[in-house]
Amino acid sequence: MKRFFNKNYGIHGIAILITALVLPWFGQLLNWSTLNQIIWLYIIVNGLYMLYFGYVTRKRGLFPGVLVIMPLFFALITTWLLGLVSTSYGFSLALFYFVLSLFTFFGDTRDDPDENLIPVENGFYGLHSDDDDEKISVPVDGGFKS
Repeated sequence: MKRFFNKNYGIHGIAILITALVLPWFGQLLNWSTLNQIIWLYIIVNGLYMLYFGYVTRKRGLFPGVLVIMPLFFALITTWLLGLVSTSYGFSLALFYFVLSLFTFFGDTRDDPDENLIPVENGFYGLHSDDDDEKISVPVDGGFKS
């Protein structure tokens, strides 16, 4: 259980429960109009969380299948089983959440540690043959320009 929370699965599991169950229930409890619930709770709050969750999943190396959990939970339990969200837009919002998480999961990969790995330490510089003393300098990209 400790390992489960160390990789942040537990923390994000609690956040998924809050965003998928508690927020729709809270919106109905406060008698917010359907338009306010859709805009503020479902699009802005849940959308921002799914953008963050996709980024954290990639950054921390979590299993990518967790990106499906919140949209499935929102579609099946909140929309279909409990009826907290109307089915006319509940399933569409679940698809929207999945696409948002994929944007940040597959998006900007400049900060990935394995993006520009060089197989030899300090690159392939200063190579020379045993036959002659002439040094041949080979660029890291192999000299090919795309």
